[in-house]
Amino acid sequence: YQRRVRDSAQEMLLRTLLSLIFVVCAFAHPTKYPHLRANANCTGPPEILSFHIHIVYTVTDSSVVQRALQLRDEARAHFADLIGPDCDGLYDEGRLCFISDDDFTQFARGPWPSGEWSMFVPVSYYAQTVPWFTQHYEEFSLFVHPNTGCEWEDHAIWGLWGGQPWPLNTGIFTKGKQTNEFSAERGDAGNPVCLPANVVCGHMDVDGPEGVCCLGLQCQCPTNQCICLKSNQTAVQVQN
Repeated sequence: YQRRVRDSAQEMLLRTLLSLIFVVCAFAHPTKYPHLRANANCTGPPEILSFHIHIVYTVTDSSVVQRALQLRDEARAHFADLIGPDCDGLYDEGRLCFISDDDFTQFARGPWPSGEWSMFVPVSYYAQTVPWFTQHYEEFSLFVHPNTGCEWEDHAIWGLWGGQPWPLNTGIFTKGKQTNEFSAERGDAGNPVCLPANVVCGHMDVDGPEGVCCLGLQCQCPTNQCICLKSNQTAVQVQN
């Protein structure tokens, strides 16, 4: 009898430990469940969570592809003090980053009829990136669109072209229906709307801040590079 009681107690303890491990893992690695609810009104229009910048080019000409990838390298160098590691996905990346989801020498997946490369751009980095691309897309086509969860509207209505527009296959999306970003919110960790402390907000050779610091922070310039600092923190303190 005592052995059965001991075995039962051990089994109960094991189940409790397994339950605790499950709870810890769930909170350590939160999962999004896009089938649970839709929260974007595609005719609203919905809030803009982030942006994508695309450079579209002819993939059947190797010399054009080479120049398009050279532009990508130039953009990477220009934004070196702003970008984070390359994106693992397309949405909710929480940082300015280059998207590495395709072989850029081949026809791109998704709605693209040819080659393209792109960047994930949080709202807080729009002013620091789009003006540069507006003046540097050269022979290629520039396409900037918001990410709201309504992919058809994002690509077919709300996107902006620079250069020659390409006919996108928006038929892969559903008009008037949210198809992603179900659990995302404007201003969450994956979609920031301001720059946190100690990140680059501008440069001295630009007239005024290029990015908006979060509440309680100011864009200060201890060097040619300006960063977001607490209001009571000076550039001299940062240098020391």
